[in-house]
Amino acid sequence: MERERAIEILTAFSSKIPSEKVPALRAALKRAPDSAWSDVFSVKTYSVTTTVLLSVFLGGLGIDRFYIGDVGLGIAKLLLGWLTLGIWPLIDIFVSYRKARIKTFDNIMSVL
Repeated sequence: MERERAIEILTAFSSKIPSEKVPALRAALKRAPDSAWSDVFSVKTYSVTTTVLLSVFLGGLGIDRFYIGDVGLGIAKLLLGWLTLGIWPLIDIFVSYRKARIKTFDNIMSVL
């Protein structure tokens, strides 16, 4: 891929993926054809802000997990989260935040 297009993709998505995955994305962009540029921008991404807000306000119901596509964990959190007396939803704020970034990275890599 052309260097300018790769830089544009890295700039657009660097805040949406884990920082340790940026070198892997950079390497994949070097190998990718120029036609993948438009495909990368059409990939489904998960907003970290939305994930955190859902986790804070509706995390006890598992809505944050449903949003990022973890339906099984969302159902388990909905049904069993109260058994942990709020500890699971509290810890899951940080876990779902990271999971949203990893899922966005995986979606981008699947296109490349």
